[in-house]
Amino acid sequence: MFEINIFNSAQIFDQIFAFICVYLLTSLNAKIRFYGFIIGTVGFIPGVYLLIATQLWWLLAFMPIWAYI
Repeated sequence: MFEINIFNSAQIFDQIFAFICVYLLTSLNAKIRFYGFIIGTVGFIPGVYLLIATQLWWLLAFMPIWAYI
């Protein structure tokens, strides 16, 4: 059964922010693309919480090293 808790809420908000961000970033209007960038930046908050809550914070910590490689 589905229960509402902070972890499930973070997953839902993360997916909603990601969908809206991608939708707005594909616009031809620069102002709307900027709003997509802002929503995408705000969307990192539930995503980072999910990484910390699931003890996968090391993925975020090692991302600069993987980008360098």
